[in-house]
Amino acid sequence: MKNYINSKFKIFLNQSKNDFAFLNNRKFISIYKKKRLQGKLKFVSKKNYILVRNKIKNLYLKSKINDENMSFVYEIAKKFNISDNSFVRYSNSFKGLNHRHEIFHQNKKIKFINDSKATNFEATKNALINNKNIYWILGGLPKKNDFFYFNNFKSNIIKAYIIGNHTSFFEKQIKRKISYIVSKNLKKAISHIYQDIKFSKIKYKTILLSPAAASYDQFKNFEERGNRFKQLIKK
Repeated sequence: MKNYINSKFKIFLNQSKNDFAFLNNRKFISIYKKKRLQGKLKFVSKKNYILVRNKIKNLYLKSKINDENMSFVYEIAKKFNISDNSFVRYSNSFKGLNHRHEIFHQNKKIKFINDSKATNFEATKNALINNKNIYWILGGLPKKNDFFYFNNFKSNIIKAYIIGNHTSFFEKQIKRKISYIVSKNLKKAISHIYQDIKFSKIKYKTILLSPAAASYDQFKNFEERGNRFKQLIKK
């Protein structure tokens, strides 16, 4: 972890006294000061952004899943003297990148989310917290020492569908915690989901691909995995 933190802090090495360093963690600020780096420290608080979030109509950004990222954007915008009105206007026109909690289709009964970029549980956790009635596709090449915990958001998950060549790892993580089935691949997972939702009385459902694993066991990369998911859904 120490080496990881040091590698991330390299981004600040070439800063001068006229530059700004934006950090949202008191521990990181302490590390920054100990390293005697040159930039002007700016603490980023979610509270400042949340005050303007309610004015944003863009569903991709309005979700709490983007609060941390947007809190940085907001603080940087303030440094460029961008008004709140302009910030909200441009936020409403922003389109998120593919494979990152990408809502690529929805109607009054169902929502489809491609979150293929989530390659560990920490990344997937945000999608599970911020959605309801989830039919969750997960699995792939697991990250070493990754650990799954569901705490207060287990009720958001209706059922999980495990894909990939390392299904036993994911079974151990979710067994006796949530309902699941081993689907092996995306095509079968989607088939199983459609069988399950056919007779479901739940009014609004979320079909979520958020694998909590790398893609390399069955796909070239996470982009290929996400695109395959969208192709199968559209068919």
